Amino acid sequence: MKNIEFKSKKILGFGEIMLRLTPPNNQKIIQSDSFEAVYSGGEANVIASLAILGHDTKFITKLPDNYLGKKVISKFRSYNVNVEDIIIGEGRLGVYYSEIGHGLRSTEVIYDRKYSAISMAKKEEFNIKNMLKGVGLVHLSGITPALSSNLKEFIIDIVKECKNQGILVSYDSNYRSKLWSIDEAREVLEEILPYIDFAFLGYLDMINILKFEDENLEFEERLKYHYENLFKKYPNLRFASCTKRTVNSINNNTLQGYLFDGNNLFKSNKYTFDILDRVGGGDAFTAGILHGVLNEMENERIVEFGTCASVLKHSIIGDINIIDEDTINSFIDNGLCNVKR
Repeated sequence: MKNIEFKSKKILGFGEIMLRLTPPNNQKIIQSDSFEAVYSGGEANVIASLAILGHDTKFITKLPDNYLGKKVISKFRSYNVNVEDIIIGEGRLGVYYSEIGHGLRSTEVIYDRKYSAISMAKKEEFNIKNMLKGVGLVHLSGITPALSSNLKEFIIDIVKECKNQGILVSYDSNYRSKLWSIDEAREVLEEILPYIDFAFLGYLDMINILKFEDENLEFEERLKYHYENLFKKYPNLRFASCTKRTVNSINNNTLQGYLFDGNNLFKSNKYTFDILDRVGGGDAFTAGILHGVLNEMENERIVEFGTCASVLKHSIIGDINIIDEDTINSFIDNGLCNVKR
């Protein structure tokens, strides 16, 4: 994607990092006596993936003053994410339990995040000017403003300050019905969209949240139609992107990625694959698309790279895509290799 100028290539993410607890071997919580621990969050997954892909990244959140908070800092530092501006204070580390499905049994998630340190944070605890120093791209999502009124106000402050400073903003809708209502999500999304450059919004976001009037068209024509209306309403947008997922079973999906640049809709090849862990697949796609944009790839390559990053993430246990750039490019160019020698 040519002709996008970044103030710098440093990327900042802001949001909640949580402890994910998962019963081993596809067990249900009720039958398990142990859990596997992973530290992750929607925005943090994207930033960690971008760091693994070789980018200069920084993440800011608020963590509790205990060993769980220290573990999060250590973990994300190991991905080469700059965590020096994370603040420590009152509250706890949010937890979610992920019960991985199998066959026709769906994956289920239980949240235990009330009174988390970040959800209790006041926007006055963060210095926006310092946060944005040296940054050229900020990645945010709809998860964080859903956590508290303070965070909602702060996310809006961030995108407005980014616009003032010429910093580009990436925003993933990431709607979570367990956190807020459709109406609440719409209010924030409509306020934020005039300040967004890169929008990760799918067909359902535009129909259900933004209340775009639907048309009886084939999927790709429908998606392009809605993206065209989105860009007419918000001419500040540089691109919008999403995936189409077909669930063949809990352990086998088909995925195709889309990228709209204001004029044309680009699509990836379709990939059908088995799944070890689906959580974080969307974040891997987002990171892959941003990587392509930052590296000035052609649009066709950007959407292929993002989709293949997501496809390969499904083979990784945990929320964060630890696949590097060479592996993704090899998969795109050479397909599946039985054994790499």
